[in-house]
Amino acid sequence: MLRIIRKLILLLLLLATLLMLYVYQSTVIPQQDTLLTNDANSSAGVQCVTHQTLAPLDRHGKLDIAIWNIHKQKNNGWQNVLKQLTERTDLLLLQEVSASPDFQSLVDEQSENWVMTKAFLFSGDPVGVMNLSKGYPSSSCSFRYKEPFIQYPKSLLVSYYQLSDDSQLLVVNIHSINFAVGLDEYRAQMNVVTEAMKAHSGPIILAGDLNTWSDKRGEYIAAVASSAGLSEAVPRVDSRTRFFGKTPDHIFYRGLELVNAESIVTDSSDHNPLKAYFRLIKTIPQ
Repeated sequence: MLRIIRKLILLLLLLATLLMLYVYQSTVIPQQDTLLTNDANSSAGVQCVTHQTLAPLDRHGKLDIAIWNIHKQKNNGWQNVLKQLTERTDLLLLQEVSASPDFQSLVDEQSENWVMTKAFLFSGDPVGVMNLSKGYPSSSCSFRYKEPFIQYPKSLLVSYYQLSDDSQLLVVNIHSINFAVGLDEYRAQMNVVTEAMKAHSGPIILAGDLNTWSDKRGEYIAAVASSAGLSEAVPRVDSRTRFFGKTPDHIFYRGLELVNAESIVTDSSDHNPLKAYFRLIKTIPQ
């Protein structure tokens, strides 16, 4: 019996080793931070891109925003969930998206424009965070930070969108550092976010998979949000995915009026999408 158990353990270790070798051999990590987009007029292989914006992001003052860690499209049914989210939101922020030909074809069918931070390539397909909307942001920049142990980069995207009241909406789409002891690397990744928010006087969205699976991480993000004057969009019925009893997915906002928030239950990823409905705040003429 012990001999059989030993053989099973050795077999599992061998399979795990082969899987790790496959993953590492299939992965290419670019040397530079690179932004990808389906805008044919944009330059390739650059960190920051500007676009000509023809229409505001909102619809006559209404602005629906959703986030979803799509888990590299590993689960069945992601196509239907993605279609519903793109059809019913003005801005969809994806984390852990694999921009495969099938994915890009589906997005093209939905007439969605996108910008993406290329964290790394897996089997030739870019993986990272992506913004989907009917129009392009006026500008976007991509940033990456390596996980301290596995050395795979996590990505974030800093973008600015034109609103119908002539203000600029700063949108940060982030997939935060996960495997780290302490908060040093976690804080380092957030530095670019805090600096961008300090320099921006208009409305802000800070959202994504923040990997707030510990009290210390949650307290740190709460402090960052508070210092920038952000509030959190929390669903009344909170079905957000939980890890270690904590919710990693968040939408923080400033300078917008929150109408409602909801979490959408699905088995098409290991995360449930989160959606927030906003209105622009009307200014009273002086």
